[in-house]
Amino acid sequence: MSVRAFASGWLARAALLLFWSLVTWGALLLLLTVVDVIAEGLKPALARLLPARGASVWAWLNALSVGLAVSIGLLVGGTLAWTRRRTEALRRLRNGGSRRIPRRPAGRSSSE
Repeated sequence: MSVRAFASGWLARAALLLFWSLVTWGALLLLLTVVDVIAEGLKPALARLLPARGASVWAWLNALSVGLAVSIGLLVGGTLAWTRRRTEALRRLRNGGSRRIPRRPAGRSSSE
């Protein structure tokens, strides 16, 4: 294994770890924000979550991580729903029951 391949593999793993760390941190912040919404109300909870003008890099990273957590959650949820729907459709087709309207053979009209 060359040094270049080793270094690129190591950097890729480090970037993946950083990405998932941000997603996990965002999910934790989102959960705490939901708890704060229940306790204090929507406006104060969101005011702490969203960075103000002149905010530090950490405040912007918090907002970014929450956005990442929401987008990854939607992506995973959508993928799971799509996969489940597809497997159910394939299972129905294998069992012989289809909800699709059968197509007419070519060359025949509906008046025959």
